Amino acid sequence: MDRRQAIKNTVLAMGYTISVPSVISIFNSCTSDTATEWKPQLFSSDQAKILGELAETILPKTQTPGARDLKIDQFIDGLIKRVFSAEDQQFFLKGIDAFEKECKDKNGKGFVECSTEQRKQLLTKMEQESPKLSPTMWGFDMKNANSSSFYRRVKELTLLGYFTSQEVGKNILVYDPVPGAYAGDISLSEVGKISFE
Repeated sequence: MDRRQAIKNTVLAMGYTISVPSVISIFNSCTSDTATEWKPQLFSSDQAKILGELAETILPKTQTPGARDLKIDQFIDGLIKRVFSAEDQQFFLKGIDAFEKECKDKNGKGFVECSTEQRKQLLTKMEQESPKLSPTMWGFDMKNANSSSFYRRVKELTLLGYFTSQEVGKNILVYDPVPGAYAGDISLSEVGKISFE
């Protein structure tokens, strides 16, 4: 199974439909030339900045690339615009505005202007207040997707984008989707003796 098919299957597990051309165009738009400035497809420029900082706060750069390095904000924006229903798109648009309002009420400034500690405290509070994930294979509740909080859904999409990115798959997880060739007739001198002690 290739990476695009794995993403398609994961999004389907979340209860959404997606076509392979949509996945290809979403990934191509995320890996485009960095010299040109990215223009969000669904979110406003200000909302896209908040989304980018939120994704980076969820998955910051450490010894491995962070969400910003992998353009997860672009992935989320493209995925929501091209795959999600109009109702779900409105959920995210209203959710990001409510998220920013809550941040301003708590800290007196927007999420982008907040310190790392203020961001951490806000997300910790939201994590505690968010409904617990159902015990499904991927942690996605297909029947009650809209009952999740905005924060929880953005976190899911951030993780989806991160762990299905080519950079993480190739260089961090070192995932080999196709095992080596089967060789049924190999000389013992080539492989050595195996001990079952």
